[in-house]
Amino acid sequence: MDKLSYSKIAEVLQDAKDALLAVTDERDKLAEENAGMKRRIEAEKLASVMHSKGIRMDVDPETLAGELEKEADGGRFEVIREAVDMVGPNMGLAASINEDVPGGGATAFEQYIFGNVG
Repeated sequence: MDKLSYSKIAEVLQDAKDALLAVTDERDKLAEENAGMKRRIEAEKLASVMHSKGIRMDVDPETLAGELEKEADGGRFEVIREAVDMVGPNMGLAASINEDVPGGGATAFEQYIFGNVG
């Protein structure tokens, strides 16, 4: 068995250290990308649920998902998810305004009956 010199051992240990640091950096980078992708998927799912419930229909799903990702960065994603879960289906449709009824929220017939016409 050959004797190894201390300089050879130090060189091997240095190479091992460099390799481990490179692998660790790559792992951390991939973990960060994975977390970002998971956050995006969760934001897209929540945006879809929000649209199915009639919430924020004025914003397209991609833009809404982007806004939800920003909220997730601020730590408010779970609060928003809980609030959306509390909303019933099609709540956006229930809050429509009937603009066909003239003055005071009463029809012409109701105004006549109550004596407000003429």
